This record gives sequence, structure tokens and C-alpha cells, in this order.
Amino acid sequence: MKPPIVILGNGAPWLRLGRIHLTAGQCGLITGPTGTGKTSVLRALAGLPGHDGQVMAVDGGIAVPREAACPVAFVPQIPDVPLRSGPVEAAVEAASVASHRFRSRSAAESPVRVADALREVGLEGAVGRRIETLSMGERHRLAIAAALAADPAVLLLDEPFALLDSDGVQMLRSVIRRRLAMGRILLISEHRPERMTGLPAVHLCMPAPDTGTAPAVPDEDSMSAEPGNWALPAAPVLCAEGLRVPRGDGTPLFDRLAMTLPAGRRFHLSGVNGAGKSRLLRCLIGAEPMEDGTVTIADLRNPSPRDLPGRVGFLPQDPPRHFFAETVRTEIGFALTRAGLCPPDRAERVDRVIAQFGLTSLAERSPQSLSVGERQLVALAGLVAGRPRLFLLDEPLSGLDPQRAAHALAVLATAARRDGSAVLLASHGSLPVPGWADRSLRLENGRLHAVA
Repeated sequence: MKPPIVILGNGAPWLRLGRIHLTAGQCGLITGPTGTGKTSVLRALAGLPGHDGQVMAVDGGIAVPREAACPVAFVPQIPDVPLRSGPVEAAVEAASVASHRFRSRSAAESPVRVADALREVGLEGAVGRRIETLSMGERHRLAIAAALAADPAVLLLDEPFALLDSDGVQMLRSVIRRRLAMGRILLISEHRPERMTGLPAVHLCMPAPDTGTAPAVPDEDSMSAEPGNWALPAAPVLCAEGLRVPRGDGTPLFDRLAMTLPAGRRFHLSGVNGAGKSRLLRCLIGAEPMEDGTVTIADLRNPSPRDLPGRVGFLPQDPPRHFFAETVRTEIGFALTRAGLCPPDRAERVDRVIAQFGLTSLAERSPQSLSVGERQLVALAGLVAGRPRLFLLDEPLSGLDPQRAAHALAVLATAARRDGSAVLLASHGSLPVPGWADRSLRLENGRLHAVA
């Protein structure tokens, strides 16, 4: 594909992607397997360092439609907002102020624009809350609001539906319709194009690479070469009782919440953005304070994070941005070192898990050079190789195309049965493999509800 070019001139923006041209009021949809460069295209268009794309201006400067404030806004897959802390409205205000350099506005206009942007993404009720108290899904809504406040002529969205619950998906679909009706250009990357059904879009499919494509979903026989504990122990791996955790305003987020995870079983935890799924997982590993309650993992009562290497494989929702090693292979090996595995066993396990996750072609690559989805697979591979008693996984399929996601779930299912590990996987939506979980739970109003 040729380097993407955005040209904004004479008040009529247009965008070129190879042979595809988008003009005012049009939307482009980029699809393709994990690791094919969808994010790189958007980052190049956004003019971010390290990319070969070009953002060009004609007639001596950037000219945008009369009512638009700035030329290009980019919302990355991992939520990013102008401010890391402080009131929610301050982050949107920062984006609105930044857009003044493209079009002068009165000081009185900014608060109105901030309120409109928060309302458009469904965060009008979050005014006054602090950014650091938001869930990842809520932060993603905030990042979208910050981009909308800048009123860009070209809006670039990288996997924008991935962290949103069903209400958030409908919200974003409405945002897309409104921006197109305003004559803006949108370019969206998406692993699940059905989320765009009914929206006008020009489809651009990134070709699969010659190497590194996702392997077929494995069956259990192909995954069980390593001996394991197929006779599952009777004692539960995790038992939580009477958990009481307050919100920032003092009201309970969880009130006397209880759950038990038997060995070898897979649980799916769902809930809307802000329901407390991520915070519950952090409470279980002792990374969040509790007012009351007990957590027992294997033989540990109310453990702290330093007690858990080798026992618990925890993957936070924010995908790993910083790896320590120079290659994928050594990064996975480093994860096993943290879990206390001796060197003679480490190399064999690293090779096995690299093959299981289809990472062979990436084994000698730098983890920092990988896409978000590929980095997620590396992190999952390190956890599976460690063979913990308990997996606590927060949105582990983020950034993965459906085939890669199904494959990762198959690997986790086999690992759970083989080693007698319990798995608690949290996501805001349904899983791509129906029936994968032995039991499904929904977190709502501070309580767990069984899902048929």
C-alpha cells in the first residue's frame, strides 16, 4: 500500500489511501487480521513519529471547512486523554483549547463545546468525577469526547468499538452518523465489521501477511503433549466472601459480594462500562483496598500482589505498553523467571507456548514493534507458559481478530483442563466462542448474577 496522504485545502478536505479517495461526508472502514498494519495506517495519517505517511497542506497552509476547528484527530485503541488526572471536563477542555490554534474562538464557546462533547458520548453524568476513577471503557468514551471537542475535519478511530458495552456501541454509531452528516471524513479500523452494519462506509481490507497468520483453532489432543493434572483437585482455587468496596463518593461499589472458582473451570464475567469488573479483579489480587471481606487463593488468605507470581496469572485491561526484553522469545522467558521457573524447563516451555499462540514468525521481533493485539498475545503466552493455578484476565481479547481470539480461548481452555487452573475472564460483551465458559456471571449494581 502506498503511504496514506491527507490533503486539506480550499475548505474541501479529502483523503487518499492508495487508490481509495474519501471526500467530505464519507467514511472509510479498514479491516484485516491482527498485525497487518491497520493501526500504522491511522498513526501515519495522524502524523505521529515513526511512520511514513504524510499530512500535507496545499495553498500555503491548512484550510478546513468554515465550521471545523482542526484538521485531524486520532483516537487510539488504548484510551488516551489529554490529561491523566483531574476533573473529567478538564480533559475535554484541554482538547478544545488546543484546537484554538486552527480556528480562533471566543472563551465563552469552549464550555458549551465541552458539555456537548460529553453529552454526545454519554458522559454528561460524569461531570465532576476525576479521570483516574473512570473505567477503561469510560476513559475511551472520554478520549472520543476530547477528539469531538476539537471538531476535526478528519477523525481517525482505531478499534473504537472494542472497549464499549452495547450502549456504547450504539452511542458511537450515532456519533459516526452525525459527523458524516456534518461533512466530516472518518476512517475507522475494526476487527468486527458487523458493528458498522448500516453505516455508509468504503471498505478497505488489509491483506494478510505471508507469515504470522493465525493458526487453526487447536483441539485438545494437539495441545496436550505436555503432561498435566487431568484429575482435578476438589478444593476451590479462589474463594471470595463478603467483599465490600466503596466508590469514590463513599457509596458501595460491591456490598457483600461473594464468588468461588473451582479448579479447572472457566468463568466469564461481563458487565457494562464502569460496573467494576476491573476493580474486582484488582481486589482479588490485593491491588485494591477493601473495607471488608476475605479473599483466599489456593492456600493464601488476603494475598498481596507480591505473593502471587507462580500462583496467579493476571493480565490487566490496559495492554502491556512496555516490555523489558529485546525479543518476544526473551520476553516470555522473562515472564517465566518472574514466576520462579528454573532455566532448564524455561526454554522448552517458551518454545511450546510460542508455537501454541502462533508467534513463531514474531519470536525474534522486538515486542515494542508489535501491534496492540500481538503484544496482547505475547502477554497471554507468558502467563500460559507459567501454568498458574488461577488466571485473572481483563479484556484479554482486545485487539485480536476473531480467528486469533478463538484460538487464544482454545489455548486457555486446554491449559485450564490440563493443569487444573481456574480462569476468570472479564469482558463487557459476549465471547466470540459460544459456550466457552463453564459459567457466565454478570456484574450489575455491585452484585453478581448468573447468566443462562
